[in-house]
Parts: sequence; C-alpha cells; structure tokens
Amino acid sequence: MSDVIDGLAATPRQLEGNLRRFIVFRLLYTARFYYPVFTILFLDYGLSLEQFAILNLVWALTIVFAEVPSGALADIVGRKKLVVFAAVMMVLEMALIVFAPIGSSNLLFFLFLGNRICSGLSEAAASGADEALAYDSLKALGREGDWSELLEKTALVVSIGFFTTMILGAFAYDPAIVNGLLALFNEQWILPQSVIIRLPVMLTLITACAVLITALGFYDLDKDALAKKKMFKLKSNGEDKEHPLLEPFRQIAVAAKWTFNHRFVLFVILAGLALDSVGRQFAVLSSEYYRIIDIPVSWFGFIGAGMALIGIVNAKISRYLVTNHSPIFNFLTLSVVLVLGLIGLSFAVPVFGVLFAIGAFAMMGMVQFQASYYINKEVDSSIRATVLSFKGLALNLGLGIASLLYTAYVAALRAEQQETLSGEGLDKSVFIDSLAAFPVYYSVLFVLVILLARVMIKNYDVFFTKPEAAGPAKAPGNQ
Repeated sequence: MSDVIDGLAATPRQLEGNLRRFIVFRLLYTARFYYPVFTILFLDYGLSLEQFAILNLVWALTIVFAEVPSGALADIVGRKKLVVFAAVMMVLEMALIVFAPIGSSNLLFFLFLGNRICSGLSEAAASGADEALAYDSLKALGREGDWSELLEKTALVVSIGFFTTMILGAFAYDPAIVNGLLALFNEQWILPQSVIIRLPVMLTLITACAVLITALGFYDLDKDALAKKKMFKLKSNGEDKEHPLLEPFRQIAVAAKWTFNHRFVLFVILAGLALDSVGRQFAVLSSEYYRIIDIPVSWFGFIGAGMALIGIVNAKISRYLVTNHSPIFNFLTLSVVLVLGLIGLSFAVPVFGVLFAIGAFAMMGMVQFQASYYINKEVDSSIRATVLSFKGLALNLGLGIASLLYTAYVAALRAEQQETLSGEGLDKSVFIDSLAAFPVYYSVLFVLVILLARVMIKNYDVFFTKPEAAGPAKAPGNQ
C-alpha cells in the first residue's frame, strides 16, 4: 500500500484550515459543561442509581461495538463523513435530554438510553477519524514532522477549554450563583430548579451545534483519493460486481493483519491499554476518593479544572519525550509516574492526598499523546483511522476489564469486613483498602506487556532507538 496522498485538489490554505478546525473540533467536542455534575445531573433528573449504572454500561458497550467498524468506515467512505456523523450524534444526544421531562418515568429512562447510545456512537465515530484527517492534511503539506507540535498545541487549547467548562458547568448548576447573577440585572429574574438542572446540558447543546458547523467546514481529503480505491469485488457470470457492504470487514481484516505484522504498533497499543486502564479506573472513582480524604464537595469542580490545566504541562512533557527519547524510556517513565502516584493514593492522606491523583490523571493525556504520535508515524494512510480505532477499542476494553476486576475485589473486601463494620465505616474501609490493589494490578500488567514484547518482537532495537537516530521506516514485519 502506498502511504502517499496524491491526486488531491486541496490548496495549502484548505489543508491549513483542516489543522485549525481539528484543534477547534477537539476543543468544542470535549467542552461538556455537565462533566463536573455528571452523576448528580442524572439523579436529579429522576433516574435511580441502578438506572445510572445500566445507562453507562450501554454507553461503554456501544463504543466497544462501534469503535472498529467506524474506523474502517472512516477509511472507506471518508474521514470527514465520520467526523460530521459524530457531530450530528453529539447534537442529538444533547437534544434528547435538554427536552426530557424531569421526574422518574419510563419515558425519561428511554430518552437517556437514547442519549447514551448516541453518545457512544459519537465517541466511536470521532475516535481516529478527526486525527487521521489532521495527520493526512499535514502529510499533504509535507509537514509530518510537525505532528507532535500539533498534538501539543491541541492539548494546550483543550486543557484550557476543559478548565473553563468545568468551572462554568459547576457554577451553572448552582441556583444561588445563577439567580444571584441574574438579580444583578433584575431582581425579578429567577430561574426555577427545573431550568437550573438543564443549564449545563443547554450550554453543551450550543457547543454541539458549533461542533457540527466546524465538522462541516473540514476539507474532505478523501473525496479524490476514494475515487481511486478499488472496491471489494466478486466475479459472477464473468462480470465484476461490487459488494460495498463487505468492504468494512475487508478493511478491518487488512488493518488487523497490518497491525499484527507491525509488532511495534501492537506493543504501543498494549502499553497504552495497561497505562490508561489503571489511570482511568481511578479517575472514575476520583470523586469518592476526594470525599474520603476530607475535601469538600464544592471543591470537586476546581480540582477537575486544575487537573485539566496540568494537561498543558503533560503535553509539553510528552512532546519532549517522543522527540528526544526512545519508546522504552518513555514507557518506563510513564510507568514510574503512574506507580508512584498509585502508591501515594493508597495511603489516602487527608486533603494533600489529592496531589497523588495527578499521576493517574496524567496518564490519560500522556498515553493518548504518545500512542497517537507513534501510531500515526508508522501506519499507512489508507488504514490510519482503522488502526487508530484499534487503539480506542483497546483502551475501552482495558477500562472494562479493570472495572470488572475492581468490582470483584471490592465485593470480596466487603464480604470479609462486613462482620466487623457496617454503614459508612464499612464503605470507607473497603474503598481505602481497595486502593492498595492499584499499584499491584499495574505491576502485573507491566510485566505482561514486557513479556509479550520479548516474545512478539524480534528486533529489539526499535524500542531503544532515539528519534534523532531513527532512519527510514522499515518494511512490514515483526519489528
């Protein structure tokens, strides 16, 4: 397969526009004002905790099943089409709950069910497609070497945007703050609780519309290249017949074979799975950890915003690492940062224990950055989005496995301690004791990844080669 994008009618201005829109798309797509009140929002609408758990399971399963097919479709029908589809789904997911009735009902549950399915489809469609479009735009401009710089710039903008939305979203959910601000203009202006509950979602619906406008503005690099692609054909009665429905499966098979033969890319995906799954599992539990270490609930939004700003530093560190050090050095560095953070978390130090959470939160951004850098650098343009979708699938599967194991471990701890403890005391003891399993679990994953690398990859030099010493890309094989 050729990794050269040719026959494009795009002008340099259009390609540069794609790069700007990529940053804006990522910024607006992650600017979700309901994140700081995510769980509370669902419950205040009238859903039960059990329904909340079911909805999030549906969301995760939707992403898992749609991730790879959407990546294959992005490579087949065009990346822009998938990015636009992701934006449309984001608008729909927000609209479903903006107009949802408040109060427990079957209609409410089904509207939120639709929200979670649309959200999962949107996440799966956007994953890899926007990135592939941006990287190929750089490639068409002859500037592949600027990929790490673009990733850093994007992370910077997204971190600032996430910081802003975390603060504004938390404020928008507080009736005292919202009505207090309105009273400055007119004392008669008072919003009822039913409207306050919807405010973060309304704000996100506005950004979703902006995401759609941004997506529609992308230049479609694939529109000329796709015309040259050969469809998967079967011969019947001496005539070639196209079978476009089989094309996504063929694309997935081709990308899977390519990934397996390029063992270094496979290693990057597995290493990302190990690091990200542990970091994200803690992130899911972070609000409970903050409560356990005596941090007031009112500060949760500010902590989340602070973690977003740390993402700016993480992006700079990640760019430095990938452009100056070998892959194995970077993997070991991220592993040390994560393990030290996890060990610190296990002590549940009151208030100051929040500092150890930085290591876990840092993993999500740093893994995405470095995995994106290495995969895009190696992968063929024609299967780029599909291989990137493998990465997304792996990260979500990693989180799912970590969640199942954590749930089982917590159940075992609860059964062991419930004879001597009960109520909040039992919950607190079980949670704190469960934190000790995190560094142990990652250590096991670390050993497994290293052992798999030794078995799968014959040429160990690829792990120890620094960027400045790297030569031309090697031919496909067991690198």
